[in-house]
Amino acid sequence: MIAAGWKLGPPAGVESELTQMMGVAPVPGAVIGVVRSGTPGWIRPLGMRNVEAQERVTADTVFQAASLSKQVTAYAALALRESGKLDFDRTLVSYVDDLTDERARRVTLRHVLSHSSGFPNWRQQPGPLVPDFEPGSKFQYSGEGFFYLQRILEQVTGKAFGEVIQSMVFTPLGMTSSSMIWKPELAGRFALPYDRRGELRRNWDRGLKRVHEIAGRKGVPVTSWKYTDSEAAAREGGDPAVPNYMLPNAAASMVTTAQDYAKFVIAAMRNPEIRKEQTRIRPLLGWGLGWGIERARGREYLWQWGDNGGYKNFVAVDPVAGDAVFVFTNGDSGARIYDRVVTQVTGHDHPALFWV
Repeated sequence: MIAAGWKLGPPAGVESELTQMMGVAPVPGAVIGVVRSGTPGWIRPLGMRNVEAQERVTADTVFQAASLSKQVTAYAALALRESGKLDFDRTLVSYVDDLTDERARRVTLRHVLSHSSGFPNWRQQPGPLVPDFEPGSKFQYSGEGFFYLQRILEQVTGKAFGEVIQSMVFTPLGMTSSSMIWKPELAGRFALPYDRRGELRRNWDRGLKRVHEIAGRKGVPVTSWKYTDSEAAAREGGDPAVPNYMLPNAAASMVTTAQDYAKFVIAAMRNPEIRKEQTRIRPLLGWGLGWGIERARGREYLWQWGDNGGYKNFVAVDPVAGDAVFVFTNGDSGARIYDRVVTQVTGHDHPALFWV
């Protein structure tokens, strides 16, 4: 998967060019990570994590993972299936029964993991969670589905979601700088988010600080919050009590470093189950159990993109070769950078990048 010139790092001149293009985009900072043959390859930090303080991105800079959080949630779900605590072909309501719509009551965990539940991506106001089509009949990307899965993981383990991920993913894999939510103690290494003008996004941490303040008053850390705690905090903060405003969030709230994320990718690609297509999106593109699937140049790749305000990320994995490349950025124009990097590292275009 990794083109010859990129096996040890960006070729001469390419890093300088990428840095120049980041200035044009503008994207203040980025980090590129490569895995080779199932082992850590190299990490290359670029640019600034904090423009105002002129603090550079390093290998241990913490980024929002955005939707790359979903693969970590899927990893935990697969492990719980292996231990007999989950059945992907059971309905969601057989675990947590508060869906009233007839089609919604037919949605299974398999539908959620393969984005074929029919649920919307996110509701903006409270109301019934209703599929747009018959579950399993086609693809529709849904963060709501993953948040419902979060509630099921809590139900079958008896633990808060943050504790589930800590005990099943972060601790066993040695991901010591990762969390399912931003924490104040990570602030000194955190990549700040910037908009398309290269300006710091205003009030980006207001909601995050608020939930930690509420947690302090309750005497329960946010990582130990269950669904009811997150729901109550959203209401207390004046937000609608729907998943898009609730933290921690299985679909989008993880923070991590390049060093930690490489460990996760190495572990995740070892499971052949994630390569089995469940839903077709377009020619050359489908979705498996938690991961996108792409067929290009005679290879089969696993992939996911991340898109939070101020953070644009991408990961591509060749599980047969044990290779991967991922890019985290802290700018709203970051897709231009990860598109360039992934294309050059692999030496060819990717249908997933055209589709995203």
